[in-house]
Amino acid sequence: MVRITTPELVRDGDDAVVTAELSGIRPAGTLRYRFPVAHSPTPEAMADAVLPIGLMLAMATDRELVLDAPVSPALLAQSETIQDVFAAWYPETFGRARLEVDTRAATPPRRADRALSTFTGGVDSFYTLHQNSDAISSLLFVHGFDIPLAHREFRKVTSEHLQASAAAAGKELIEGATNLRRFLNPHLKWSSMSHGAAITSFVLLLSGTHGTLYLPASYSYSDLFPWGSHPLVDPLWSTEYLTVHHDGAGATRVAKTRAIAHDRVAQEHLRVCFQRTGDYNCDRCKKCVRTKIALELEGRLGSFATFAEGVDADAVRALGVHSETDLAFARENLDFAYAQGREDFADALSGSIDAYLAARDAPDGTATPEEQRLRAQLEEAHAQILRLEQRPATRAWKVVRGTARTAVRRARQVGPPLRRARGTGPEQRRG
Repeated sequence: MVRITTPELVRDGDDAVVTAELSGIRPAGTLRYRFPVAHSPTPEAMADAVLPIGLMLAMATDRELVLDAPVSPALLAQSETIQDVFAAWYPETFGRARLEVDTRAATPPRRADRALSTFTGGVDSFYTLHQNSDAISSLLFVHGFDIPLAHREFRKVTSEHLQASAAAAGKELIEGATNLRRFLNPHLKWSSMSHGAAITSFVLLLSGTHGTLYLPASYSYSDLFPWGSHPLVDPLWSTEYLTVHHDGAGATRVAKTRAIAHDRVAQEHLRVCFQRTGDYNCDRCKKCVRTKIALELEGRLGSFATFAEGVDADAVRALGVHSETDLAFARENLDFAYAQGREDFADALSGSIDAYLAARDAPDGTATPEEQRLRAQLEEAHAQILRLEQRPATRAWKVVRGTARTAVRRARQVGPPLRRARGTGPEQRRG
């Protein structure tokens, strides 16, 4: 039984801190949300905020949820459909949960006039701000979501960019922090399952000062598959006093990139990288490279201060295509390359797409590009072990042993069980 106690609010200097005790799973402990005290929530908002977290965890574990505090009647009713969706998407992970949750007495909505959008400094975030600038008054960034709480230096650099972006746009930046992922990650995949629930959980706490949330879409309507934030699910997290809009799914990632490519603020502060290496953008990961492809094709890559390097056909070819999400973005960039007359980029992209499709659609027994990559890592790990045995050193052994164990674990994940499950996961559904 997953149980969450009635949330409590305390003041810590200029911050408000909401806590609630979570039990019945491992790890158990205290949920914490921190944000500026000017946005302190009502008791009703605090009760509603823990339902998305409890619901997702209960569905993924023992199928029972108990909340001590009563919640929004609308939110509880809509949670039935949310359960239907996730159980259909991921039947091996989610099952319907029995909810021991009371509802509050119906009261007239107390909807605030202000609207906010989550803002990470990425393409989706800038696009939603660009398209809804007149409506949006505040931008929210939550530490502990895509940047771990322990990464203090990178948090500081990111905050500086976000503050400058918000100031240039004339918006209030609300920076929050939470430890939600400590409880979600052992049971759920962040991107494909839980991040939408986590975001709305946090925003529900701000519903006393904001009545509308614009949640930037990750994918366009033409490239939808099961995902943690989705146009089918996001609006269902709404309550009587908060309306959640899944925003921007009408545009492809290339269209979004082109829309912000001439924006001075985006040129100074765009952040797309997920490596968190200490550099704002690493310039090498797949998110960096595919964004740089679109900016190069638009003729604006050189204007973006947060990218230190250019991109050429060799980099495009090296990027490859390893999943259905990669395929969706590669096809968008391919169409753009043809439209711009860039045959070098088009040839590199089409070659990667053809190789992926050939491997994906091959008879069982033929390794996919992802399988080939992970198995190559396994072979390299074994080679390192053999070299080490010729010249043992305790410190080096610990490093290589960790590398080997990681590679073995990943390689096993792409063996026969994955191939039998093809077509059931978020990156295997599209063709």
